[in-house]
Amino acid sequence: LRLATSLSGGEVCFSVCDSGPGIPPDVLPHIFTPFFTTKEAGRGTGLGLAIVQQVVEAHNGEVFVDSKETGTTVTVKLPLAKTEA
Repeated sequence: LRLATSLSGGEVCFSVCDSGPGIPPDVLPHIFTPFFTTKEAGRGTGLGLAIVQQVVEAHNGEVFVDSKETGTTVTVKLPLAKTEA
């Protein structure tokens, strides 16, 4: 597991990378769909990434996922809060 953070152009960005088997190409388009899961019945609700996306978007941010045969990277970009001087 690898974590990375950066600050650029008024945005904070953080990424979480793993070295697992990756997300299959046929599954990837559905990972933010509420209640979508690849687990057997009773072993998950499929809400995790859907909730992450909703929270991030509610704060005017974006979530990106890049997955290969080996490893997946989830990146979140959020705008910095504006403060008054």
